[in-house]
Amino acid sequence: MTIKPWITLVICAGFSLLSMNNGWAQEQEGPYVGHVYYGNMTIPNNNSDVGGGDYNFNIFGADAQMAFGGDTIKYGIETGAYLGWDSSVRQFYASSGGTVAVSVDVKSLMIDYFLGGYIGFEPANWLRLTVGAGPLLIWGSWETEPEASAPEDIVPESNSGFGGGLYARAGLDILFTETFGINAGARINQTSLSLTDSSGDVDIEGWQYYLGVVFRF
Repeated sequence: MTIKPWITLVICAGFSLLSMNNGWAQEQEGPYVGHVYYGNMTIPNNNSDVGGGDYNFNIFGADAQMAFGGDTIKYGIETGAYLGWDSSVRQFYASSGGTVAVSVDVKSLMIDYFLGGYIGFEPANWLRLTVGAGPLLIWGSWETEPEASAPEDIVPESNSGFGGGLYARAGLDILFTETFGINAGARINQTSLSLTDSSGDVDIEGWQYYLGVVFRF
């Protein structure tokens, strides 16, 4: 897999966070808040010829939020990135001298970068409830490798691509100290990215659920 998407993601995130800090830091009130989390993303399997149910991705993410203003109710901007990966063996029906069930090893990787606005409700110093939404950029790679028992005309396939989309999410922060606590949240995304495996197109969109830690500084 190419390293170019990783470099692009790091550059985009770095410039965004740098501009937030340098351009707005003196104008804003309220602390910065950051999250690091791990969870699961479900991508619907809409092809009845493919077994194994929906695709379940492991996800790792990090983000930063900065308040523009407010007290109990704060509003501001957020940015961050998600990394998702999955590897599973699936069966699909293929025409190879007749209809046969073929087993393939499916490996996939996704990276998305998002930048949007958020609103937070903070009734106490130890509790934050937030909702956010905005645009995102996404890169994905999809590879299928036939199992040894597959017919010879079923060949490995690999493709990747970039896309755009929108996200919406909600989160809960519980802080144990002024600067550290735990986080839980959910996010849904809709993207233009669709990748093709041996059995057809897979639309990259769905729900994400995660748990992690929160830092306030």
